[in-house]
Amino acid sequence: MRKILLIFLFTSNTVLAFCIAPSPPFGGPPSKPSTPYCVNEYARTHTCDDWEINSYQSAMRNYKYEIENYIDKLQNYLRDAQAYVNCQIRNLD
Repeated sequence: MRKILLIFLFTSNTVLAFCIAPSPPFGGPPSKPSTPYCVNEYARTHTCDDWEINSYQSAMRNYKYEIENYIDKLQNYLRDAQAYVNCQIRNLD
């Protein structure tokens, strides 16, 4: 009889009542690369060497990838936060 009571106690809602609060993404959003000094953004011209332009384009591709990764982390955080809120609400019943 004691075994049945212990099993009931450990399988009740108290086991499911433990809610884990999510942690926000670490580090914040990535920094956008600065425009090379040889680019005139107003006139939309440049005096850069090819390697400088290629380097900047590569940095921008990396930035885009980092932004997409950060957005994924934010969306996961949002889902985890919603699950946490729902868990807390269930505990109020």
